[in-house]
Amino acid sequence: MKMEQGMQLIDGNGKFNVDGLKDFMTATEFAQSGLSYAIVAIIGSQSSGKSTLMNQTFHTNFEEMDAYNGRGQTTKGIWIAKCSDIDPFTIAMDFEGTDC
Repeated sequence: MKMEQGMQLIDGNGKFNVDGLKDFMTATEFAQSGLSYAIVAIIGSQSSGKSTLMNQTFHTNFEEMDAYNGRGQTTKGIWIAKCSDIDPFTIAMDFEGTDC
């Protein structure tokens, strides 16, 4: 099973990554999916396992917190990734903790 690397869509300061999104859409061949696509997103408290859940469920590769090295914010802003081996074409969105 292939793991897809995500990209930061919006940084921790709220800046939208227009060029990164264009590159992501080209690399994932999103346009070829036509109207057959899905988008899933997860929001919740910081350090509640959002990235881990997305990685396990949708075969993405979002950065995860390593609790052995201390607890703290891992995801900043909004990250997106193409879900591997899932039809229809699916994009996952991982948000920073809502308590940040």
